[in-house]
This record gives sequence, structure tokens and C-alpha cells, in this order.
Amino acid sequence: MRLHIGKNHEEGTAPVQSIFRLAGRDEDALTYALGYSLAHDREFCVQLVRLLGVTPRHTLKTDYRVYLQEVTDRGFGRRDIVIEDGEARIVIEAKIGGAEPTPDQLLKYAKDKEAWSGYKRKGLVALTQVELSSATTDKMLAKLPEGILFSNVQWHQVVDLALRYKPSGGSEVSRFLFEEFIRYIRSDYHMGYYDAEILIQDVNPLNAEIFKTGWMYVTNLIDKKAPLYFAPYFTKQGQGSGISWFSRVLHTEVVTLAENKAFGGKPPSDEHRQKWNKGLADLRERAKDENFDSKDVRLFYLDKPISIPTPITKKDFKAAKPTSSIPSQIPKGFSLGFDELLGFVGAREKAAT
Repeated sequence: MRLHIGKNHEEGTAPVQSIFRLAGRDEDALTYALGYSLAHDREFCVQLVRLLGVTPRHTLKTDYRVYLQEVTDRGFGRRDIVIEDGEARIVIEAKIGGAEPTPDQLLKYAKDKEAWSGYKRKGLVALTQVELSSATTDKMLAKLPEGILFSNVQWHQVVDLALRYKPSGGSEVSRFLFEEFIRYIRSDYHMGYYDAEILIQDVNPLNAEIFKTGWMYVTNLIDKKAPLYFAPYFTKQGQGSGISWFSRVLHTEVVTLAENKAFGGKPPSDEHRQKWNKGLADLRERAKDENFDSKDVRLFYLDKPISIPTPITKKDFKAAKPTSSIPSQIPKGFSLGFDELLGFVGAREKAAT
């Protein structure tokens, strides 16, 4: 790569790896990249709108429009991304790093009555790298004007959607643009849209049952915030001990279980809703019994668990990586990459033969 930005005498510069990097590497540049991708491919925009969960059962019309940095009146601020199609209007406020929009900022957008006039479906979304605090979410839900739905989506969910998306019609141009968009975030932008590929944690029989039947996991706030997958290490379960299941993390949320709130977004399916409702009920009962129901905790809302035929144990870790040292109790924040997990699976299968 021959193109570099900002040559100087103090240190070298990294080559430009994506066309989107030409717009910069700040918050605005990232929203420009996302906005362009949404405007270029309608089906991708449709899937993102479903992910946002603020316009249930609505499919964008073919004449939809995407606006970047929209300003209607100076008193109502500047909106990062707006998606409209004549029937629905969705306003997205994006933040990166540890920043989150304030309730006052979001409510200012919501109170622009003229901008929302004429739309049947209205949605306001905080797109952040970290979860919104419960205080911000509670204030939004309490003060939002009637008819406007609110949700919080994280950047790692958007990137996961882009990674799994196959451009409409198999277009080479679209495939190139999505590869550039993903490369921009993962390589050039360095925003760390996830903090672990597969989070591993010891799970006792009680929590193993909640994982299997409720598709949920609860952890404290100092643990990983946005893993792509969660793999419980079942303990005290005889021949079933070890890693025998893993599940994709669909959503994370900071909650106080004693408040007895339901999931605020739109589950991917009725089965997810049923499982998560059961998982929440079981976790509330556990939290009450163990006296942490009044504390803030992080919930992982999980996809349907995928089984690993033969459990992977700490002995397998040692066999695959002789130099590694896995303690008797897996420490908080312990994680593996996909390639490492596959290596352990391969070593386990080889040992079995």
C-alpha cells in the first residue's frame, strides 16, 4: 500500500487500508461510512432497521432516504443519521469509545414536533460502543413523547450484521464496499467494537440450567462488556464438565434485577422471547436468594446454544498449549479466539482417536 496520511518527522504513519479512511477516523467519519453503506444497499438498511427494533414489522420502501448530519432548526441540534421513507422516521445518535449521548440531547431531538410530523412510525436510537447506563435509559423511557420508540444498539452488533451480510444480487461493487467498511472499523479505526471473541467462564449446575433453558448469562460490570460469543465452562457436573456449548451474544444490558423489567428491544423470534423471559425469571430468583438483586449487573442475551460433541476441559487446554497455565478456577475475563477454540477441539478429537 503506497497511500499514507500525515507524514511527519516524529514517527511513521500507517498506510490507508480502506477508502472510508479518507473521510477521517473520528466519530463523524464512522457515521459517514455507515450512512453511505445504508444508502448504497437497501437490503442492508432493512436489516439494520430490524436490528434497531424501533419500527416493528416495518419494511423500508424503495424510495427511502438516508441523511447525515441533519439539521432542521438550530434549537434542536444536529442528528448523526436519519432514515426516512415517508412512513417511518428513525433518528440515530452515534457515539464511540466510552461516550454516551445524554438524555437531554436525545430528548431534544424527540421534541422537534415538526420533524416527526406525518410519520406513522418513529424511532430514536443511541448507537454506542458501550451499554447505556440504566439512569439514561430510564429517563428516556419516562420522558419520551408518545409514539416515539427508543432503543440502544452497540457498534459490535452493527459490525456483526455487516460481517454476515451478503450484498444484494451478488454485486461485486457492493461486496467491495462492505469489505472496505468492515476493514475500516476493524483495521483502521481501532475502535474495539468487541472486547473478546469467545468469553469463557466457570458456570455451576444452577447457572448451567439457566444458560441451557433461558439462553442468558449474568456477570458483574468489571467483566467483558461485548464478547461476540459466550462459552460456559460447566463445573461439578461429572462427565459433562468442561466446555460443551457456546452461544452468540445478541445483546448486552446493564440492569438491576429487582426492578423486574422485561427486555426493552425486539427479540429475533418468539422462541427467543420465551427463552429470555424464562431466563430473566430464573435469574431474578437466583439474585434474590444470593442477595445481589439490588446491584447493577450485566446480562448477556444469547442465541440458541450450539453443542460441542465432546466437552473441552482444562486438560485439553494444557495438551494443545503446553506452555499455558490454566488455573483451577477460570479467572474473570478469560477469553479465547476462534482459532484457539478450534485448536482445542482438534486436539480433543485427535486424542479421542
